[in-house]
Formats: sequence, structure tokens, C-alpha cells
Amino acid sequence: MGFNLIKKMGLMLLAGAVFTGTVFADENAKVKGMVSAQLYEQLVKEGSIADYRYDGLEEFKLLPKSVYSEGLFRTMIKKEPGNFPYTYEGLHLIKKADLLKQGNSGKTSITIDDISKVVRSLSTMEGLKYYSTTRNKEMVLFKKCYMIAGADDKTKVPDQNTGNADGQISYCLQDDSSFGVNTYRLTYHQNEDSLWCNFTILDKMGIGPFRPIHPGKMIINILVIDCGDDILLYLCTDTDSLKLPGIKGQITKSMLARMNAVYEWFKTQF
Repeated sequence: MGFNLIKKMGLMLLAGAVFTGTVFADENAKVKGMVSAQLYEQLVKEGSIADYRYDGLEEFKLLPKSVYSEGLFRTMIKKEPGNFPYTYEGLHLIKKADLLKQGNSGKTSITIDDISKVVRSLSTMEGLKYYSTTRNKEMVLFKKCYMIAGADDKTKVPDQNTGNADGQISYCLQDDSSFGVNTYRLTYHQNEDSLWCNFTILDKMGIGPFRPIHPGKMIINILVIDCGDDILLYLCTDTDSLKLPGIKGQITKSMLARMNAVYEWFKTQF
């Protein structure tokens, strides 16, 4: 399958994840002040924007302006000559009313504290499903997903999801259906209207004996901004992988599917 076709399929998959019938008729001045006019127009029209690339450029093209933008930019992985760089970004404008309608919490409003609890409730990702384009069927993404006691202590602990998340550092284990067991360090930041979580991989990642992603060479960022009636959700993953045969297609399809699965998971947690 050609990579242009893969990209088109990935973007169609993400576009299809947007709430059917959602129309952002009223301007949201807060959102408008955080993104370019072009991105704002596209967000209002489509609800979601996605981009991924292999150029290794040190920039996040869809990152909205926020108090955490500079810190988030500093998490970008340094790309080594001869390696395979990959960067994915997704930006989503979501109506809170749609989240409440789709969820089953019984809540009538969503606050930044609600968002903070959701993003720290990692155990709810266990059993999360995604569509595998390799196997052409829906599969379980994480067979296991939970917080652990520390980087070197894989004892399962309850989700640390109460109180303000600012400054919290946690660790988690994920048993991925394709990549096996991996551990991450999670760093959280929270203020009156925003929540940022950074995942950093702590061990080698790959399939079987081939582990082209080394410790510290992949990050995932989740930035959520409360914009009144709407939520602005930014997702990104950035990695610098050893260049192995077939790695481009493997990483492209895997990361697209995983980021879309995280987006779908987020939408159902309220």
C-alpha cells in the first residue's frame, strides 16, 4: 500500500471520528485566540485536524497557544541522523454537550477537574479497541493498562486521579496487543482551565525481537483546554526510531490507529 494512500486513509479515519451533525455555529473567542485563522476555520467546519510527517523538523504545527505550549515543545524528541523520525498531531474541537450526551456519568457539566480525573484514569483504557488495518479487523489495543508503583517497581496501584494534578509524576504499564509490555513515566500539569500530560517511554518498544524505539525516544502529549461550551483537545506523539525494513509503514499505521483510539476513548469518559 502506498504511503500517500495510507495517509489519506488515516485522515479519513480521523475525520470519520468527528461527531456526526456537530456544527460549531457560535464563535468561540478563546479558541480563536489560540490557533491561526486557517486552523480555526477548519476546526469549526470539520471538528478535527490531523497531520503526520517524517521530516524530523523541530516543530509542532497544530499546537495551540497556551501556558503549557513552550514546555510541551521542549518534550519533542531529538532526531538522530540515519534514524526514522515520526511526528503525529491531532487537534479536536469538541462540544461539551456532545461529550455529556455520549457519556454515561449523569453529569450536567464538565470542569477542568473532571478532565483531570479522566486523563489520569488509565485503568479505563484497559480493553480499549482499535481497528487494525494490518489484520482488517477490530482488536483490543491494551490487554492491560494501569498505574504502577515506580519506574523499577511494576506493582499495580490504583489510578492516582484525585485532587489537582499539577506536578504529579506517575508511572504506568501497558500491555499493547502489537508491541507487548511497555512502561511510561507520566508528568502532569494543571491550572484553572488546562490539563497537560506527557508520556515518556522508559524501555525499548517494537514487535518481537525487533525493538527500534529506545527508552526516552517516544513521547505522547495530551493537552486539554476548557473553552467554555467547548473543549480543545490536542494529541501528539513524537518518536525517533532506528531505521529497519518496513518501519515506516509499521509506525505510520500503528500510531495513527492508537491516537485515534485515544481520541475515541476520551470522548466516552464523561
